[in-house]
This record gives sequence, structure tokens and C-alpha cells, in this order.
Amino acid sequence: MIIKVRENLELRARVPEEAEENFALIDKNREYLRKYLPWVDNTRSPDDTRRTIEGWQKEFKEKSNIVLGIYLADKNIGNMGLHDINRKNNCAEIGYWLAEDYQGQGIITDCVLALTGYGFNELELNRIFICCVVENKKSRAVPERLGYIQEGILQDGECLYGVYHDKVIYGMVRRNWLK
Repeated sequence: MIIKVRENLELRARVPEEAEENFALIDKNREYLRKYLPWVDNTRSPDDTRRTIEGWQKEFKEKSNIVLGIYLADKNIGNMGLHDINRKNNCAEIGYWLAEDYQGQGIITDCVLALTGYGFNELELNRIFICCVVENKKSRAVPERLGYIQEGILQDGECLYGVYHDKVIYGMVRRNWLK
């Protein structure tokens, strides 16, 4: 699966053969990613990454989770996904991370725009939401730029390495996206 975002920028399905490359990217950005992502310390080797990608492939076939690599000029620079796809309620959560060197170029905003369109148009979802730790201003700016509505704050919504953080939830519904 490939979603073209802009020239030289695309989202595409992860494959186990990319585990070493993806692990190296995570490892290089470990300190930066650890601030807001709970899985970083459990990613200790390319084998960990390979097993994770294999799990994503299974979830993709089950249509419960779609995780895609972010590729700029064919180079992996992060991940993005539609997580916890709920067919009963036709909703899913978008999650993302980007290597620190690529921040501030509108890459995540453009990728979220493309993935939101895919979710509403191809998967016929009715609601897509994004959750961010309240202190993560860069991540929060993405849904705000795209017109997602801040729906609330989840007190102690995420435990990151033994410390609880409030999370903000942003939502978009299909009828508002199509306007």
C-alpha cells in the first residue's frame, strides 16, 4: 500500500526487510522520541523492530491497524498509522513520529492530511482522532492546523516511563472534513 503525499514524499506499508533501517532511525532519535512515545525503550534491536513490523502486517490483513513508513526521496524518516480501527463505530486514531532532523518542514502535516483523506475516502471512516501529550506543542500544532477540533483533556492519559501526562484529544468527523 502506498499513499502519495507530495513529490518525493509518500507513506507506504512497512516490510520486515526494512527492520534494520527502521531500527537505526529509532536508535539515532531515541532520546528525542522517548519524550513522548512509550515504546522506545522496548525497541532494543533490529529483531524487535522486525517482530513489530510482522505484527503490523498481520493487523493490516485483519484491517485493525495500518502502520506506514514515511519516506522522503525514498528514505525512511518516520512512521504514521491509523490505529485501533473500530468498524462498529467507524473510527480510528492517527499516530505519528518523525526523525528530529526532518521536523519543521510540514512533512507530518501533509502526511496527516493525506492519511485523513484516505481514512474518510477509502476506508469510509466516520471519525478520526489524534491524541497528544499536552506538553507536545509540535504534535498538537498538526491537528490544529488541519481543522481538527480539540475535544478534551484526558487527565493522566498516558504513563511515559513512570510519569503520568495529560493528553489532549483532537477529532475530525467525515461530514466536517468533506466541507
